[in-house]
Order: sequence, then structure tokens, then C-alpha cells
Amino acid sequence: MRPRLLLTLFGALLCTAGTLAQAQSGAYPNKPVRIIVGFPPGSATDVAARRVAVKLTASLGQSFVIENRPGASGNIAGEMVAKAVPDGYVLYAGTTSEMAINKPGGMKMRFDPAKDFMPIGLLFTTNPVLIASNASNLTSLRGLVDTAKAKPGQVSWATVNAFQQVVMASFQNAAAINLNMIYYKGTALAMNDVVGGQVDGMVGYPAESVPQIEAGRVKALAIAGARRNPFLPSTPTLIELGYPGLDLVVWGGIFAPTGTPPAIVEQLNRGILAANGQSDIKEALAKTGSEVQLYSVSEFTGFINAEIDKWAKLIKSTGIKLGD
Repeated sequence: MRPRLLLTLFGALLCTAGTLAQAQSGAYPNKPVRIIVGFPPGSATDVAARRVAVKLTASLGQSFVIENRPGASGNIAGEMVAKAVPDGYVLYAGTTSEMAINKPGGMKMRFDPAKDFMPIGLLFTTNPVLIASNASNLTSLRGLVDTAKAKPGQVSWATVNAFQQVVMASFQNAAAINLNMIYYKGTALAMNDVVGGQVDGMVGYPAESVPQIEAGRVKALAIAGARRNPFLPSTPTLIELGYPGLDLVVWGGIFAPTGTPPAIVEQLNRGILAANGQSDIKEALAKTGSEVQLYSVSEFTGFINAEIDKWAKLIKSTGIKLGD
């Protein structure tokens, strides 16, 4: 082999070894990081991911950029990230729906949430609230149940994602009622119809529901949680009202494709913990009736595994079949 060719090959090997050594030495990130969100801008997951991305950009010295890829209940974004190179530069902001509900609910998915992702860190948790239109004359959960039993299938109720569909299927199963479920493509559309009286009620989240409740445009009937929401102190929980087991938490978190180096996962987790521990993020979450637990990687992984098991059992007990 010619000496010049040998030198060229040797130089290439040195460059490759240097790159690998740099990656292994923890020199991450050295270019912008993309966080893929499966829902439109302004959604709870999008807002929470953007807050944390700003903090990670400041603390890790590279841009963390949010990229919205809505569609198929978050599955389009999930598939995209599941197939990405596992190097820490393409991350996923996943929620209860994509990571724990869609698959056992029967949706066709081209990725396996449990096998194709590594949990990194939690973004937020919150509990849904059942709200009713003023035009419906429903003023309490008892009134909803009584009306639904007197008029099976005639009380209309809106949902906008898989999580909300399972919440309402679980409640109907527990209350032995049959509601006319209407699926909407977005929260704003559903809320407009509830406020306008075209739909009797909906499952909402405190972030978008509290302003409407405080303005007197809708009525809060119950919180699907273990404790009352500080922003809705007079609204009872489903558990208080005699429906045990309906502590249903919606959450969002950051995930990486399986195979991402553990050192990178741990580094990102530390950055997320530092971000979520700051007062401005805590206050922003509190204003939307949300909170966040400061989970380590192992703690967040345990949380996700427990959620997957819980929702699979819940879906099986309701017999619900989700659309694609």
C-alpha cells in the first residue's frame, strides 16, 4: 500500500477515534437538540416542553428546539423519534396517551412505547376536570348521572384525545350510564361548543377550564384526582363522590430512543430536574393547576412502568376500543 494512502487512512482513523472519544467523554451536546412534540403549539405538553427547553439551552450551551408534529394522537411524532439515531439529538415529549394508552387501546402503532423509548424526565402532571355547559342545566355530578340514566345516550360529552376517552369510559362504567361521546380534534373547538351549548359537557384540563369556570361560562362538576385542585377548591373529586379508583393523572415527559447512551440520559435528567426546580417553572405550572415531581431516571422509569400497567388494566376493564 502506498505511504500516502496509509497516512490518509491513519488520519481518518484518528479522526474517527477522536470523535468517539469526544462522545464518550461526555462532550454533549455539541449541536442543537430537537424535541419533537406530537401536538400543536399551545398544548399543555408543548408549553411545558418549551419552558424546559429554554432552561436546557441556557444550562447545556446548545439550542433545544421544539418541533411540532401533530397527528394520530401523537403517534406520528412517536414513530419519528423511535426511528431516530439514538444519540441524544432527537428527543420526544410524550404523554399518557401515546406512552400508556394508545397501544392497549387498540390503535395501530409502528412503534412500541415500552421497548423503543428510554424515559428521561417528567414535565408535568395534572388531573382532568368534568365541566358542563350552562345550557345543560347540569349543576352537579349527581345531576349528570341521574339525567344520563333517565335519558340514555342523549347527554352529549366531548373528548379530544385517547386519555380523555378512557377517562369517560371508566366513569361511565363506574356510574353505569351511557353518554353520547363526541370526539373533537382540538380543545378549543370542544370548549367553544360547550360554552355555546351545542354539547352538554366535556373532559378538560385545569389550564384551559379554570378561566372558563371563573368567568361563569361553564360549571365544574368533578375532578378525576385523589385530591382537590387548589384552583377549584369547591369542586369535589370523583373519589369523594363515591367512585374509587378514578385517580386519573395526565402527564408529559421527555423520552429518548432506546440505545441512547446512559450518560446522556442522566445528563438530560439532571438538566430537567434543575429546570423544574426553579421558581418560575413551579409558579407557571401552579397557575395551570399542574405540578411536577423531581424524578431521577430510575424513579421516572418506575413511574412510567406503573402507568403502563395501570392504563392497560383500566382499558381492559372498560372494553374501550380507540380509533386509529
